[in-house]
Amino acid sequence: MEFNAVDKYRSMLRSYVRLKKIETDNGNTISNTDSRDAAEDFFNQCYHFKDWLKKDKDIDLLLDVERYISESQSLSLAADYCNAFKHAGWQAARSNKRLEKINTHIKINFTPRGLVASSTLELTISNKKYNAFKLASECIEEWRNFIALNKITFPED
Repeated sequence: MEFNAVDKYRSMLRSYVRLKKIETDNGNTISNTDSRDAAEDFFNQCYHFKDWLKKDKDIDLLLDVERYISESQSLSLAADYCNAFKHAGWQAARSNKRLEKINTHIKINFTPRGLVASSTLELTISNKKYNAFKLASECIEEWRNFIALNKITFPED
């Protein structure tokens, strides 16, 4: 099997779009698990993108991807969040911080076009609150920066 990094990158972007939709406008339905499931999927895709970069035989990385993740606050938090659910407990291997709580905030707005529901996931990590979607947005920017620094180009669809 080939591991084309562009495939994982696009998968990560699709999971980001799902998280954004739940955060901003999920139409007239929402559950208290939508944002948590979407965040877990996004951070899983986000963190494992590194493996696809390393295994893509058409990519020669100029920078150490593991070091880049460890030096990035957003990517290191994403890595620890991902591993917390993989290993059923916070590992804190990258961020040296601890996940304390996950809260879901559901909002329902009545608009001229009807009911609009959204759900925000709030992560409390070492006494600091993080909006999961904002953290995901920072991760996307970090990956775009890494791609540019490594002079990687992905073909358009």
